[in-house]
Amino acid sequence: MKQIARVDLSYDLSVFSRWLSSQALVHRIVEEGGMQVVLMSDDQHSDQVAQVLNRYLNESEFRQVLDDQSTSPDSSNSLDGQRGNSALVPPYPRATPRQAPVIFLLISLSCIAAYLSDFGQGGALLRSLLILDPFKLTIDLSGSSGRWDGLVEMLAMGEVWRVITPDFLHFSVMHITFNLLMLWVLGGQLEIQKGSLSFVALTVFVSIISNIAQLLETGYLFGGMSGVVYGLVGYCWLWKYFQPQIFFPSVLMKFSVAWLILGYTPLTEWLGWGRMANAAHLYGLLAGVVWGGVTLFVNEKLLVRD
Repeated sequence: MKQIARVDLSYDLSVFSRWLSSQALVHRIVEEGGMQVVLMSDDQHSDQVAQVLNRYLNESEFRQVLDDQSTSPDSSNSLDGQRGNSALVPPYPRATPRQAPVIFLLISLSCIAAYLSDFGQGGALLRSLLILDPFKLTIDLSGSSGRWDGLVEMLAMGEVWRVITPDFLHFSVMHITFNLLMLWVLGGQLEIQKGSLSFVALTVFVSIISNIAQLLETGYLFGGMSGVVYGLVGYCWLWKYFQPQIFFPSVLMKFSVAWLILGYTPLTEWLGWGRMANAAHLYGLLAGVVWGGVTLFVNEKLLVRD
């Protein structure tokens, strides 16, 4: 049988198990290493089941829906045979403000910054959110060493927010729409599953790495949440191997890498999309993988200790 997920012993999976049986899905739930391990004989529906389990663990209302379905007289059809049940499994997690307050705070701040800066057209607000304000510096910013010195000087002035705030700058409707949609889809599930503090730590780490990398490569005129989004891609890609309930379609990594490569070509400028923040994308992706590896290692150590 194939492992679908590992769940803490504190969760009651009886209703979930009954629902699986009502869907004619052969399964077992066993205790192993201080965890409940969900096993299935057929992995055809493993992704759907993992997503249902994720919602079951995090949404009390959804647990009641499964309970009602599993005890309903007409709930004996399988996922293949009953289209009504498949509607329970959305194509992506749909986090609400109550479940993921940090995500919705980031979305709100990005929208406010886009509106007040007229999508990065200029002004005092734009300069206050850029990683460097050239009007406050007398350093030559044409080279990476000068830009690094400029960053050090800005931080010495106490303006430490600048390593984060470029995330909130967006320069077109398409730019902000894509970034915030991916932030909601990937980040929402992580905040629900890992907690708000864990998600904030991941976001801050990735943001600092990706923004500084972009500064050193091209300069201070950049912005967007895409570095963080790439960090979420890297993190989810790695964790998916160990927690199958994490939503991450395999095609998303292929698309992200293809878009990353495309950004290093002049094609995006020819199409009128502007220059891509390639360093933020690349180092954001790597930072997400690194953070994922570190947290996986810590998580395994804590499980062994327990």
